[in-house]
Amino acid sequence: MQKYFLSILLFFVLFDNIKAQDSTYFDEYSFLYFNKDTSQKLSLNLYEHNFFKNNEYFGDFVKGYTLIGFNFQPELTYRPFNKWETSVIWNVIKYHGYDNFSEYKPYFRIRFNPNNKFNVSLGYLDANVSHQLIEPIYNPERYITNNVENGLQVKYNSPKYYGDLWLNWEKFILWNDPWQERLAVGHISKVRFFNFNNFNGYITGQFLICHRGGQIDDSDGQVQTLENGALGFEFHHNTINNNWKFVMKNLFVQYHAIDETADLPYLDGFGIYNKLLMNYKDFGFVCGHWYGNMFMNFRGDPLFTCQAIYKENNKNERAVLFNELYYSKHFNKIFSLKIGVNTFYNLYNGDLEYFYMFSMIFNPQFNFLSNK
Repeated sequence: MQKYFLSILLFFVLFDNIKAQDSTYFDEYSFLYFNKDTSQKLSLNLYEHNFFKNNEYFGDFVKGYTLIGFNFQPELTYRPFNKWETSVIWNVIKYHGYDNFSEYKPYFRIRFNPNNKFNVSLGYLDANVSHQLIEPIYNPERYITNNVENGLQVKYNSPKYYGDLWLNWEKFILWNDPWQERLAVGHISKVRFFNFNNFNGYITGQFLICHRGGQIDDSDGQVQTLENGALGFEFHHNTINNNWKFVMKNLFVQYHAIDETADLPYLDGFGIYNKLLMNYKDFGFVCGHWYGNMFMNFRGDPLFTCQAIYKENNKNERAVLFNELYYSKHFNKIFSLKIGVNTFYNLYNGDLEYFYMFSMIFNPQFNFLSNK
């Protein structure tokens, strides 16, 4: 795993002759992100996300529930030099109607930016949906419920290549701790092979490896290493006036239990993922099809797995049509909102599950010292 990490890092460095950043990519989570001014020596960024998401699920794979609350995340960043920055981030998550805070912790990050395409972060990571993993591998709802990742991250972004490699250390152990260590290693690469008249084609590959184990703990838990991966194509198109945008994804997805754990219903599986996203101005529409065969995921959306809540309801095969209709808009560079409805239709038994959501974000930046 360490050799793979170093080889990807070397690959990023060899791509250093590529020029500017590719701005054609978009998705249904773009409302979460704002352009930051990185020219200031000292800045305070306030990120406040109020969310409401009601999951009306009735099938065998996940029960229905509602998420309503807020995430407040002030970030103070100091840039002593052009290529270095250090940040302290305080993450607060509070669900309405729940007395205690679900998260109330500080985090730190040091980032090295040798140029405008390449950066290395240690500590708090650019995480969640910003990894651009597909839903069967990574559940986008985690930007509400598990919005913090810590560890090491290497990113490269250019018109011809995009790469994100990260290690998320989820649970740390000391000698004789009664729990196992937990970590996840992920990577996504996109190599552009076609570009004509605002139309771009990419070969894309991604994986996420989840591990629990350790040698110094006092737990009797079984070592487990599980992997999801995908390989396929993406096609992006922006019209000249940017009113219409299209993204199409077609990927072969697989699951493999690296440690053949006895209590898992499947040790290997696969899936076919097809998705089309169309955006006109501030309105978006998603339609897609998923087929899974003995497929399991461990950070992905449970609506794409073959493992049911109760073992007797496991399905060796699943076929799902999924759709989304949404309105998303940024206001004055510091506000954004999104309203959306998603449906999931099981082609084998006719079950229809859905959720609807509403999010509002306030994200101003205050600058105190200029680098000029």
